[in-house]
Amino acid sequence: MKILISLLTIAFTAVGCSTIEVSHRHDNSEDFTRFLGYAWMPQSKATGTIPIDEPTVNRRIKTAVDEQLQYQGYRKTTLEEADFLVGFQVAINSKLSANDVATNYDFNKSQTDPKLIGTVQTDSSARPLTYIRTYEQGSLILNIADAKTKELVWWSSAQAEVNVQDSTEVRKERIAKAVKKMLKDFPPQ
Repeated sequence: MKILISLLTIAFTAVGCSTIEVSHRHDNSEDFTRFLGYAWMPQSKATGTIPIDEPTVNRRIKTAVDEQLQYQGYRKTTLEEADFLVGFQVAINSKLSANDVATNYDFNKSQTDPKLIGTVQTDSSARPLTYIRTYEQGSLILNIADAKTKELVWWSSAQAEVNVQDSTEVRKERIAKAVKKMLKDFPPQ
């Protein structure tokens, strides 16, 4: 029983420290070297099933993007002077997660391959324990468009578990971390 409790503690601790998953897409034909100055697109509204403090979240995201782009050498300009436009969407939705926990640990003492010794497995006669939980998933999408053509040329999304109980400072840090991770590969090489 102590082993099972330890496994569950590790499983829920790992889930609580969820990572930010990021993906990117871009137009391969775009010459990103000509992008020097940027301006903000008109803002889309936040969406999702969970109400969020939209003005505060929007401000935090814009601040994080401005800081990161300026750190990377871009300058914020007027809409008329901009080479590229930046926009974003944000949503928080409820999700379900199901995790099976094996009921026994096989030490495979007869194995000679060290990679196969000590594997977690479920005995075919034993039923795994399944734990289902609900959590909130936040999604942030950054869009970059050519200012002249208004064509989308770069896109990035980040998704992570959101804890609505987090302090303002923790939320601010997570947004900054997500934005930094999203813009790390901008412009694409």
